[in-house]
Amino acid sequence: MKVRADQLESQLKKNLAPIYIISGDEVLLCQEAADSIRKAAQHHNIDERLRFVADAQFDWQDVINENQSLSLFSTRRMFDIQIDKMGEKHSKALAQLSQSLSEDNIILLTLPKIDARTQKAKWFTQLESQGVFVQIWPIDANRLPAWVQQRAQALDLSLTRDAASMICERGEGNLLALSQELEKLALVHGQGVQIDAEKVAESVADSSRYSIYDLSDRLLMGKTKDAMHCLHQLLGEGVEASIILWLFNREIQTLANLLQSMQSSSFKQACQNEKIWDKRVPFYESAMSRHNKVTLPYMQNYLALIDKSIKGLEGPDSETGFRNLVMMFCGYKPVVTELDLP
Repeated sequence: MKVRADQLESQLKKNLAPIYIISGDEVLLCQEAADSIRKAAQHHNIDERLRFVADAQFDWQDVINENQSLSLFSTRRMFDIQIDKMGEKHSKALAQLSQSLSEDNIILLTLPKIDARTQKAKWFTQLESQGVFVQIWPIDANRLPAWVQQRAQALDLSLTRDAASMICERGEGNLLALSQELEKLALVHGQGVQIDAEKVAESVADSSRYSIYDLSDRLLMGKTKDAMHCLHQLLGEGVEASIILWLFNREIQTLANLLQSMQSSSFKQACQNEKIWDKRVPFYESAMSRHNKVTLPYMQNYLALIDKSIKGLEGPDSETGFRNLVMMFCGYKPVVTELDLP
């Protein structure tokens, strides 16, 4: 049975399933879902918990044997199993485990984010059919302020709209940091206090955590300020210039390929030719509205200059060059670059 994270508490009040599967890459939300299941297990007098972290060298026979044996201390036990990276070895073991589930033991299985193909695998469908699957989805930027307000209310904090927006901006992409900052605000200012933007500015550290793919989204959508902030964070975290260069090159080349394909087909067909996921089509549609057969070659030539600089040859400072590229990508051509000099 598949349930949303916000439905888990209701399900746990009804009964305990033989197995719970939590999957996602939002550490905080996965952790809180797992904590809810552990708490429910204790409520049902399941006090003995066996903890396993399954890495590449993990011996699954230990789990299989324990699951089939009786406990000396408790009639029911919880098997708390964490897998950070799926592999064939784990899949085969879980297929075997699915044949021996019972109400005597509760299994809490925490997995990394799994795709639709894996969810259709025989071992997974067998496990899901006997228990509960909680798929944890990331919280997108539009829903983040509401999430922050909800967390604040749980801590008896009242956030102004500006305060919530500032917290989201400074901690975007890091839910754990956002939660910790709210807890810090509650400790510093006390419960029942209204928190405004000024109080947030005094106490909230800039703890944004981005990936290069977050930069990609902001570039494609033409969000100049957000893209600049994301670039600043990536550089500050020590992401190599060559990786950021690769990201720019990939997206600019994709746009160039789309432009080429659109000479003989529709935009939708061009996206299919480039194997762009449906949910990302609007991103590229936005970018294509700002670029053409002049702007894209210009950016490609500028990329070549930055590449030379990164390799130690003559060229623009890479950090300055990346900022220029953000401006170009978002539709603002610099007055002059090294390409325009004689």
